[in-house]
Amino acid sequence: MAPKKENPTVSSINTLNEHIKSGNFSRIYLLTGTEGYFISQYKASLIEALTTPGDTMNYNVFKGEKVRAEDIASAISTMPFFSDHRTVLVEGTGLLAKASDTLLDVINSVPESTRLIFVETEVDSRTKIYKAIASAGTIARFETPDPSTLNVWVKRILSSEGAQVDDEAVYSLINAVGQDMNRLSNEAAKLRAYTIDRKRITREDVNIICESEAENKVFAMLDAISVHDSRKALLLYSDLEMLKVPPMQTLALIRKRYLQLAQIKMMQKDKEDNASIAKMTGVHPFYLKDYLSQVKNFELDQLIKSAEMCADADLDIKAGRTTDKNALETLILHLSLSSDKS
Repeated sequence: MAPKKENPTVSSINTLNEHIKSGNFSRIYLLTGTEGYFISQYKASLIEALTTPGDTMNYNVFKGEKVRAEDIASAISTMPFFSDHRTVLVEGTGLLAKASDTLLDVINSVPESTRLIFVETEVDSRTKIYKAIASAGTIARFETPDPSTLNVWVKRILSSEGAQVDDEAVYSLINAVGQDMNRLSNEAAKLRAYTIDRKRITREDVNIICESEAENKVFAMLDAISVHDSRKALLLYSDLEMLKVPPMQTLALIRKRYLQLAQIKMMQKDKEDNASIAKMTGVHPFYLKDYLSQVKNFELDQLIKSAEMCADADLDIKAGRTTDKNALETLILHLSLSSDKS
């Protein structure tokens, strides 16, 4: 069995935090990876630590694909003005992918008086430039955290103003929002504001404040559909209307749930373990048991057929053959009638 590949996010966070705390900075930084939230946060933290507000003489910013390696070479070679260093930010230029000799020379000749920060979402670790940055500076790679790391991070931001946080609130928030850390951060801010007077955050608070109610209703709707209870399913759809959830969003949520359940069914057929199922479907491990229970009520072909019916309803609405409300109500009735297990 191949060794588990470690997520680099934690070590990157620890390294940058230590640099910022100690004031011992590398001459070159590369912030990269798929997790834009951390890239944005640590870019801001480095800039704050390395620059003085309003000091435009010692801070250069290069953004976009029109930036040339020669521009950066000129900036890093300019001596700082009444400061011990100059900070140069190079973001989203694509220069690292071009791997020019000029840029390689720039990286190999960054003076002690310069702090050069590259921000690129995609880089090739096999290139000479990448290896030169790794040798001369610090590469911080941010990927989506694994479930346990994400749980810790969410609990930390929820409790950042002193609130006591129930573990179920953490699980509920991740299940509602997913692993998009910008959304998690935004929803956490809402929860902190909502609970500021009592300093405790519970699962109930998440259900009230966060954008999870629609998905919860859809989950219950599929339970009703699986036992042919069209009346309850339609009542749940009425609840979604009361919540002002657009019909097209409801349709998308229903189809998404059927596709997730189909994926779970296929992975179970392939004898995949629950950890793999949770990772591949994007379902938080804490809530996987609910999905595993619900999927027992359906056969694979029925799940696929139901997802196709959702897609057909979407086409009918967009083609103007029916209204979105009528399409949803008809779909729910048809799904309830056709949900027998084969």
